[in-house]
Amino acid sequence: MIKSAPSTHFFKRTITRDTAKGAGGRSRAGRGIVGLMLAAAFVVAPVGASRAADAYVPAPAEAGTAIPEATVRVGLRPYADGSFPIIGIKKGFFSDVGIKISPPDGLGVTEDTTNSLLMRGDIDVVHGYPPNSLPTYQTTDAIKQIMFHDVIVAGCILANPKLGLKGIKEYMAEGMDFNKAIAAAVGPLQGKSLASPPVANERLFEETISKLSGVTWQHQIMDDSKVLVAAKANQIDFAHPGGAPIVYSLLQDKWKQLVCLDDLIAHGPLGDDSPVLASIVVVGLVANGDWVNKNPNTTLRYISAVWRTIAAITADPSLYDIQAPYLNGFAGTSLTGTDIANTVKLFQPYVPFEDNAKFYTEPDNLLNYQRLYKKIIGALQQNGVVPEGLTPDKFAWGGKLYEQMVDYKDQTDKLLAGLDETKLSDDKKAFVTEAKKYYAWYDFLDAYRFAKAASE
Repeated sequence: MIKSAPSTHFFKRTITRDTAKGAGGRSRAGRGIVGLMLAAAFVVAPVGASRAADAYVPAPAEAGTAIPEATVRVGLRPYADGSFPIIGIKKGFFSDVGIKISPPDGLGVTEDTTNSLLMRGDIDVVHGYPPNSLPTYQTTDAIKQIMFHDVIVAGCILANPKLGLKGIKEYMAEGMDFNKAIAAAVGPLQGKSLASPPVANERLFEETISKLSGVTWQHQIMDDSKVLVAAKANQIDFAHPGGAPIVYSLLQDKWKQLVCLDDLIAHGPLGDDSPVLASIVVVGLVANGDWVNKNPNTTLRYISAVWRTIAAITADPSLYDIQAPYLNGFAGTSLTGTDIANTVKLFQPYVPFEDNAKFYTEPDNLLNYQRLYKKIIGALQQNGVVPEGLTPDKFAWGGKLYEQMVDYKDQTDKLLAGLDETKLSDDKKAFVTEAKKYYAWYDFLDAYRFAKAASE
């Protein structure tokens, strides 16, 4: 149960600024395959844009135990999951691993400026939706995905509480399999009207649910602002809002979640032809590829600080109070830290280091980058948006970075397990203490360096 809702002021400002904006101003609209194809026409690479190698080139761990200092020029976006690193910046997580953020609180960037800034090398990394950079491959391969940190699951079909319906989660808890549960949950919508946003990309989510449930309905197209008004006036029975704030508000009013995107991801059909793939939006970090290959260990340390930030806010949601004024000043919202915490938990939960395998090393997972990006890149290639020959691995380097960190973690585990601390000198014991500290901070690169020093 959500205990506090965003103010009416937040909803009014968010809706008037951009209908159907999502948690902290972000929406799913326009970020799936359809949205990417529509946006591609507006992507123009600057003359002489840099070109990056097709593959990530790792570097060996530095000798010794000194933590190298480096400056990273960071772009933050006006969304909850585009600006949350400000928490780690303010807490000193990045400086703890030798990274100085430039400018000190990151540079505010938008959808319109992100790609050009990255291609020119004016900034090094940006938090956002990586496929938004794919259309730049018409002219340059400068931008690379280097990390995933959350999955947007705001998409939901909701029912008016007066109907007394049950959702798919309840049916599955009673023992129904997925196919019967989704049909039972959505069944009452058969032939009825569904209030839906006027965005083509949202039809993908609805078509997937219709295909899986066998249920069809009539579309009652209306902006999210009107959905909220109609729902509060008890004029509609079923709704599929495009933006997370409206879903959030309806849940506050006890509307029932019949089926949501997280249900499809967790229990939907697998396979490269799964209809669920078209609706999945995984957000993360993109970077200038040349910068990454010139600064591979700095890149590892940067993503370690992001993982540490995710762990910290998961353990202590009150840390969102640090982000709220930054996001509000950037996005024009009036969110509280509790608002951000609730919307993140419900609609874009962050993925900790421990769960990153599903993105990279679990080939049957719907969230595996190969499956997602083959689908997205294939659709863009069919429409001439990206060139033939582009593959997921040429764009997505996050898997190699993740696997390198896992390897450093495993090596650190082995080194520490092989030490008898009772026989170590005080200097070596200090190295062990440092190794464990960096290990807890997810900086497995430096944890390995200290563990190695302790074992030599």
